[in-house]
Amino acid sequence: MTINFNKPVAAVVLCAGRGERMKSKKTKMLHEVCGRPLCAWSVEAASEVATDKVVVVLGHQAAEVRAALEERFSGRLTYVVQTEQKGTGHALQVALTELGAFDGTLLVCYGDTPLIEAKELRELVSAQQASDGPLAFLTVELPEPQGYGRVIRGAHGRADRIVEEKEATDAQRAINEVNSGIYAIDAAFARQAAAKLVPSAVKHEYYLTDLVAAAAAKGGASAQKVAPHQAHLLLGVNDRAQLQTCEVWLRMRINAKWMEAGVTLASAAQIIDGDVQLAADVYVGPGAVLRGKTRVGAGSRIDAGAVLTDTVVGENAVVHPYSVCDGAEIGDNVSVGPFARLRPGTVLDADVKIGNFVEVKKSRFRRGSKANHLAYVGDTDVGEQTNIGAGTITCNYDGFSKFETTLGKGVFIGSNSTLVAPVTVEDGAYVAAGSVITERVPADATAFGRARQENKEGHAKKLRERKKQSP
Repeated sequence: MTINFNKPVAAVVLCAGRGERMKSKKTKMLHEVCGRPLCAWSVEAASEVATDKVVVVLGHQAAEVRAALEERFSGRLTYVVQTEQKGTGHALQVALTELGAFDGTLLVCYGDTPLIEAKELRELVSAQQASDGPLAFLTVELPEPQGYGRVIRGAHGRADRIVEEKEATDAQRAINEVNSGIYAIDAAFARQAAAKLVPSAVKHEYYLTDLVAAAAAKGGASAQKVAPHQAHLLLGVNDRAQLQTCEVWLRMRINAKWMEAGVTLASAAQIIDGDVQLAADVYVGPGAVLRGKTRVGAGSRIDAGAVLTDTVVGENAVVHPYSVCDGAEIGDNVSVGPFARLRPGTVLDADVKIGNFVEVKKSRFRRGSKANHLAYVGDTDVGEQTNIGAGTITCNYDGFSKFETTLGKGVFIGSNSTLVAPVTVEDGAYVAAGSVITERVPADATAFGRARQENKEGHAKKLRERKKQSP
């Protein structure tokens, strides 16, 4: 839904917290949800709404959080650091120093609420700009509101203030309407009210929630209640269980999006990261996992148990069950697996076949080439229509350095061959099964790299007799 705002909108996303209950050495902002850092989800939603700056307030592990966000948003964000953790109100004060004389609406949200969507944020900003009051915020009624600040409404029914649970009376704790922590605030009011914040009596922190009471005294605070069936949109992450809960919701959202776009998912619990791209008529089998920036072209099939990470798949390709592909490029009409492994740097041109128990690393298979069974191909350029037989390996590493193998067009490598790099097999050449190849094979030649076979008549029988006589 598109909403035309009548004032500019800047966003402030609070990402300074550490998250003690995560029991982790890294800030909770860097824990991943569906392939993205936790904080990236709400930053993206806020970015879709803001017409002006998006200010991210950093704190714990500021450099690491900034690097993770920059990898995704690349120069689109502004950062400030909250060097002392004095609460959410103090975080807003820090952000306001960066916004200067900005005149418009401030959208304030948190880096640990990954389920909030741009639609709800747009509606909140629109509600604030249409109201007489300087502040609007999202609330929700929860059957079990423990841990959340309660919304206190006056006789007129409008929000008067928010009371944090630790400071609430028993009667106030019985209130089910809770604060989400997501606000749309007139910027001029925010500067005035933030400057007057005083630390709480219990935790001696500056609470952003105190701005609700200040707004109520100046025209009113607008509490925008989220429908009960959408209460999950406001879920925050404070521990591993909540992280998992949010991941489940996001996966359902991602899967629904792709099914609406014409993708068939064999399982309702399919694991598809947020940055994966799928074309129409893709099939994703049960237990398949699509991670990172994986892209799959129209009509392709990713079968049961396959795991693809940062892999590009062309059209009408098949990745058979239990294949693992990492940083690979798979062309149109390619067949991979089952039980194949494609490591980073693998490029498979159109019509290539990589079969069961074949491992490929930093190699290119040109059009129509194949390795159908039990092979290792590393640091190799494989020419068009070349066939690599079962049991073949490229010896690309001597313990110190990596070396390349080049196979020309229409080459045939017999089963159980060993190609010791650096080595070249030119167009149309054959390598006899069981050969060890250490030198160049000329075009259209056949290379035999075997030891001469010798048969010793009766030797096996004599060997068995000696073994029987041994004590």
